[in-house]
Amino acid sequence: MLSFVATFISLAALNRNVGVRLVAIVEPSEHPRSTLNDNLEPVSALATRYKCPIFRSTGELLADSSLADEIDGAIVCTPHSTHFEVGELLLREDERRAEKGGKALHILMEKPMTTNVLEAKKLHQLVGKRQTNYRSSGCFLLNHSANYREQTKAAHNLVRDGRLGAIRHIAVSFAAPPIWLFDDPANEGWNKPDSTGTMLGNGFVWGQSSHVLAWIFHVGCGRIQPRRVYCIMNHSETTGADVSHSATIHCEGGITFSLSGTSLLPGCEYSDPPVGKQVNIEIFGSDGSLFYSGNDHDSASGRLEFRVGSDENEYGKIEELCAPMGFLFENTAEGGIGPESLQNFVAACSGKDFYPGADIKIGLMTVQTIEAMYRSQNSGLVEDIKN
Repeated sequence: MLSFVATFISLAALNRNVGVRLVAIVEPSEHPRSTLNDNLEPVSALATRYKCPIFRSTGELLADSSLADEIDGAIVCTPHSTHFEVGELLLREDERRAEKGGKALHILMEKPMTTNVLEAKKLHQLVGKRQTNYRSSGCFLLNHSANYREQTKAAHNLVRDGRLGAIRHIAVSFAAPPIWLFDDPANEGWNKPDSTGTMLGNGFVWGQSSHVLAWIFHVGCGRIQPRRVYCIMNHSETTGADVSHSATIHCEGGITFSLSGTSLLPGCEYSDPPVGKQVNIEIFGSDGSLFYSGNDHDSASGRLEFRVGSDENEYGKIEELCAPMGFLFENTAEGGIGPESLQNFVAACSGKDFYPGADIKIGLMTVQTIEAMYRSQNSGLVEDIKN
């Protein structure tokens, strides 16, 4: 179940990192396939290229006592609906190690963390248990790559330090060009709910809006707690996948949060030149406002700004944060040693300091919010967040 991301980004980036040794690859199929790219190599070629064995399941790998204890970290790059099963096995393995005084197992999981709230809560409980009952445990990070950028850290620190004051309103619009992905019946993993019957819908919200939700929750420093959601969506006539949405999210403390998303931006992220995601984030507080907008394929297209009231200027004083870096949201660049999320995961595996841009709490809140958005779309009513 190796994804396009795993094969073309994570494996190659890890292999280019001199501080990393690939120990094993887990893939049940001899020849992985992806509708995003028809050039995926057979696993036998991957084994030769990366000089490591192939296992058909995570359980099979962990049962190999000669190899399992060597692993410092595992990256979960599988379809959305399989994240819980793999994540639970890895967290149980970390428990086993802890009980025997072994080293920690670090985990980096693709987004969204799971595709239903119950599974997200179970993973949250497992991570909380190992942090409470055992020695210093491994990290559990999610690959929301925008959350690990320097601009995100600056926005997070500004809120943490109280410069924004009390958050009162959030407005986010997010436009991306993957309508070709959601309109294609062959892309069932992106367009259809999983076979368990516990996943409500599939499409742009699960596949893309999880990015901006995770960003907002991280920057909010725990002060943005969703409580109720009203959402309407429209869908692909070909596949039934949701392709656009408009949501109002009521958060604790009276914070209002408007979230708009669409896959109808013309173009393609993989074209030459690529068409990037158009992101507009505005956070309004009692003492100032934070603005972060641009095209995530063009760093010169925007910047991170903090605005405060000023007697000298009726429009407020503007402070540019992270100048001259510009707008850097998701990191999907090929080459090098991977996005900042992967780099921080490698640092954790090496026993170095790392930035927890997207942790288990961020993952849980994101899944809770998305699940409520789908319930609201189906019922036509305001829906409470499931706790």
